Amino acid sequence: MPKKPRRKSDKQDSPLDTAPRRNLGMVTKECLRLSQEMRKGHLLEHALQVVTHAAVKMTRSHQATLRLLDDSGKRLLKSARTGPSVHRRGSSPFGLGEGFIGWVVVHQKPSIINRVKSDPRFVMRAGQKWTPSAIMAVPLMADRHCIGVLSVSRRNNRVFTEQDLDLLQLVAELSSPYLEIARLKQLNESDPLTLLHNRRHLQQRLPQEVKRARRSNKPLSVTMADLDHFKLVNDTHGHDVGDEVLCDLAERLNNACRTSDVITRWGGEEFFIILPDTSVRQATAVSERIRKAVADVPFQTSAGKLWLSISLGVAGLQPDDDDCSLERRADQALYKAKRNGRNLVATNPTEGQGGNI
Repeated sequence: MPKKPRRKSDKQDSPLDTAPRRNLGMVTKECLRLSQEMRKGHLLEHALQVVTHAAVKMTRSHQATLRLLDDSGKRLLKSARTGPSVHRRGSSPFGLGEGFIGWVVVHQKPSIINRVKSDPRFVMRAGQKWTPSAIMAVPLMADRHCIGVLSVSRRNNRVFTEQDLDLLQLVAELSSPYLEIARLKQLNESDPLTLLHNRRHLQQRLPQEVKRARRSNKPLSVTMADLDHFKLVNDTHGHDVGDEVLCDLAERLNNACRTSDVITRWGGEEFFIILPDTSVRQATAVSERIRKAVADVPFQTSAGKLWLSISLGVAGLQPDDDDCSLERRADQALYKAKRNGRNLVATNPTEGQGGNI
């Protein structure tokens, strides 16, 4: 009798059950690979992904997350993850000192929790997709300052050992100098209010992404977004409240997009997002997720709750496009959304919904 195929609902093998056995040779090779990759000077997004991948492999974990902070050590600059997300997309980030990760940042000490439900540092959040049974985190240090935190987690009641913690610290020590260089470069090319990329970075990055898409024959899409009636917020409540809204919006954009997406503050209340390896149809879905993240949840400000909406225009790279024409067509799509009533996602009538180029 043929073997019955496994259904999706059946129990799946744990990644730890199928991972190669850890030994000195494997650890040595992974450390060499990590060092070689970091020396290549990748873009920050890719460098973060290299580190989280190494952390998962060396500690035999289900998931790894790396969070980089700004110079104040209080705001998230960039994050990356390898493995399944614990939190649903769109969840707000932890505040300073909140939860286990926040504890590690504040105390600047490596730590393990092998019984999360009995440790007061672990915070259960509404809408978690799954709950780790064990968590481990180490601070990323540069010049005696904490610039971020690298964490890994397991489930199925598998615990971490002190050797696991040593290996996670080794990953952090190998990568911290390179991450600090990339972090400072990003801060130099970031909008100081929202910590998103600034327009100068976009002018360098978009032509690079267009060339990369053509070389790889993969799709590339962009989105132009503009908060609706934002001037009214500044006129009614003042620019400080307007700044609060823009910082909150930046968090929502980060939560709605992938690590590889490039989110830029174009100017004022306008934002531009590069979505590599993304078709127009996919970019439209991401833009709709952003629209709902803005329209469905009020902005919490010092002036109280403010309900706002956002309009977005999507364009995909076409054979005769360069970076300027791609940018211009996204802007035209945005104006189309504005003309049609705002709080909408629009594309140009000529856009295909499948692949681009």
